[in-house]
Amino acid sequence: MLKNLKSLFIVDDSEEENKETSESTEKVDVNSDKKPAASAASIPPPLPNNPVSSSSEGMLDTKIVEKLLQAIEKNNLEGFDYLEYKKSLKALEKMPMDEATKYRSAFATASTMGVTLDKLLQTTNFYVGVLDKENEQFIGAFKNQFDSKVSGREREIAQFESIIKEKSEQIKKLTEEIAKHQQQIGDLKAKVEESNSKINKTQNDFKVSYSHLKAQFEEDIVKMQKYLK
Repeated sequence: MLKNLKSLFIVDDSEEENKETSESTEKVDVNSDKKPAASAASIPPPLPNNPVSSSSEGMLDTKIVEKLLQAIEKNNLEGFDYLEYKKSLKALEKMPMDEATKYRSAFATASTMGVTLDKLLQTTNFYVGVLDKENEQFIGAFKNQFDSKVSGREREIAQFESIIKEKSEQIKKLTEEIAKHQQQIGDLKAKVEESNSKINKTQNDFKVSYSHLKAQFEEDIVKMQKYLK
């Protein structure tokens, strides 16, 4: 059933290729014995397997379409309704008729089974309601996914950025303090060197002065012992 529904709303890639091949074949002269050589320009490009059509904001995804059609299939109404009418239109797709004639021909068949335009419109709107319900469920699921995988992570990013900024400021402050302490160390080393030089000079001066005075005292002692006995 799902495959039949897909055929009503999605043009299958293989059908599209067969259609193009058929159109190309019809252009060949059937009375000619020679077959035209295939060229790169005459070969149609491969169609995408998944996206049917795309836009700058998104693309038609066959998997999503299948999920929506499953909801339609699950809620399929009994009797001849919009879906059966759609099948009748599909059957007339390759007939040499304009669009209005196709719609009227399919409706004429439906009318023989007691189907009215009001019933077709009511059942069509019913299936639109099924799609709308699926859309509401998707929006709810999307919001939850967005909150958990986007908004939540964006909040984490903001928190980490705040932490990085705070720690960067701490690093800057510590770097400035380290530079200040290094300057203080340099100043203290200069003072230590200066003080050490002064202390050593004073110590040496003391030793010289002490030795000078002591030598005089000792010299006088020797002389007094010599001359005053």
